[in-house]
Amino acid sequence: MSDWLAPDVIASAPGRVNVIGEHIDFSQGFVLPFAIADRTYARIRKRDDQIIRIRSLQRSNDIITTSIDQLAPSADGDWERYVLGVIWAFGIQSGVDIEIDGHVPLGAGLSSSAALECAVAFGLNDLFACGYSLKELALLAQKAENKYVGVP
Repeated sequence: MSDWLAPDVIASAPGRVNVIGEHIDFSQGFVLPFAIADRTYARIRKRDDQIIRIRSLQRSNDIITTSIDQLAPSADGDWERYVLGVIWAFGIQSGVDIEIDGHVPLGAGLSSSAALECAVAFGLNDLFACGYSLKELALLAQKAENKYVGVP
């Protein structure tokens, strides 16, 4: 992780592999996944305004900036939509700075997007003292991916 920000929280989530049921989970089928050792990390700091700044050390390091009032499901953008979708699903009204890093290989079928969403969800849950259960956090991450990003 870099010195870009001094985080209020650091959260992480593992990648995963499906032993059986690959892609059948989209249609509510039975799957048997297990976590892998590689993790995605989210360093999150609360802001005093409604600005959202995101960057990934796995990507270009460019800082993506938007605001709470501009959050809306859209096909525009790239990996940051998964992060913005979680913020949108939480309905928080405070801005945040988020830095992403990790070792879950991107695009390798190891659920890097789910690890990204869950790391951000765990961090926001802690930072804003939301009190969501693990099941509720999983459902918020699923809502972000299905409704905001548009992935089934």
